Amino acid sequence: MDDAATALASAAAATRFKSLPLEVRATYRDYVLDTLAVMAAGAAHPELMRTRRAFSASDGQGKASVVGMPETVPAAVAGFLNGAAMTVLQLQDGHRRARGHPMSHVLPAALAIAEETGASGQAMFDAVVAGYEVCARIGASLGGMQPLLHDTGTFGCIGAAVAAACLLTQGEDESVRVDVLEAAIGNAAAVALFPFRDTCMEGATGHHLFVGLGVQNGIVAARSSLAGLKPSERTLERFFGPRAGECFDLHLLTSGIGRDGQWSTYEIEQAYLKWHPVCAHLGPMLDCFEALRAKVESRPLADITDVRIDVYSTALQYDSSAPSKDLAARFSFRHAAAIALTCGVVRHDAFGTSVLSDPDIQSMAKKIRIEAAPGFDALYPQNRPSRVTIWWNDGTQANEQVLVPRGDGTRRLSRAEVDQKASRLIEAVWPQDAFDELRDLVGQAITEPPDALATRLGALMRRPFRL
Repeated sequence: MDDAATALASAAAATRFKSLPLEVRATYRDYVLDTLAVMAAGAAHPELMRTRRAFSASDGQGKASVVGMPETVPAAVAGFLNGAAMTVLQLQDGHRRARGHPMSHVLPAALAIAEETGASGQAMFDAVVAGYEVCARIGASLGGMQPLLHDTGTFGCIGAAVAAACLLTQGEDESVRVDVLEAAIGNAAAVALFPFRDTCMEGATGHHLFVGLGVQNGIVAARSSLAGLKPSERTLERFFGPRAGECFDLHLLTSGIGRDGQWSTYEIEQAYLKWHPVCAHLGPMLDCFEALRAKVESRPLADITDVRIDVYSTALQYDSSAPSKDLAARFSFRHAAAIALTCGVVRHDAFGTSVLSDPDIQSMAKKIRIEAAPGFDALYPQNRPSRVTIWWNDGTQANEQVLVPRGDGTRRLSRAEVDQKASRLIEAVWPQDAFDELRDLVGQAITEPPDALATRLGALMRRPFRL
């Protein structure tokens, strides 16, 4: 094997979900359930509804489902619209080393193509694993994104292409599958997005295009590869990695592939799930406020004179200082902190304009300062350190420090917490029985994914929202 795409394609083609260790299958179950719930709740957000209606009405008939809409559409359209919903609430999955969101790209692509092709549940999960494992390795090899470049729509597009190509080549000889997968990786790497990082901090809703178009481009790249379109040789190494990555290391592209050409480690084990509906850099700060809640609630808010938030310097690049829109507020340390102090629990729907304009929130935000702490940079990205210190008018103070955010590493969410988060999001848009059905369907995958899994998930997803 003379290049990374060949090695990755071979490992992807050989992926069999049922052969994974039980604990890895259980982790994939949690990430699929979480991603479907985040997608559903995000799709119901008002700022996305107009776009969803326009595209689903104008792009023809197909077999793939769009969350919350009764009609079916072509797979690429479903992938775009479902993908666009992933970042609305800032509750999507994450991967620490890749510094991005692989499942948010891979699952919408796999679900759309599985519906279109009538693939079995086993084949769909094979594709999800293959797409995720390729995607996370490529993301990790980048060493962070180039300045001003956002991660969504970039290496995630390649993961979407792998998942789609796995499903489109079901029944083909292994050599044919490897050839198509290798072409899909190269083609997707050549057409991946290079989106502007600052859209999210500015609250520009064009930010939601990034995952949506990343999924759609991945599906198109996979289908084109099956039809015979070929990329330039070594596109990952010669073009994508050096252009997208700040510290690209080509050796990491094939890390965790054994001598037998199959996965020897699973990148899903390095992933995290968000507990708070904010940019991942803000999550540890909200963990600190949760730990300090009892002390804060025991005294009048007016007695707080000063709040200092210490973070690592990279986090400062993702801070919106004066947000006026929902999305921007989810990237604002001061406003997320002010909501946590004033309202307690920061819900997924806590960032509307009425909240941002609330005098109490605005007053509290003015008391908050954010600084880069000496020593914190050396802990990132292995950790995401944050420290919160609160002063009161009698001179007393309280502080809390978090190195690993809730949902990550040694603090990864339990099965009960995963289900609690998913239930809360699903019940915001559908009745309780929808969550029960979704949990049971995805849960069966740990031992034996149902044959009609994609069809049944699609029917569930098409339920009208309860708004």
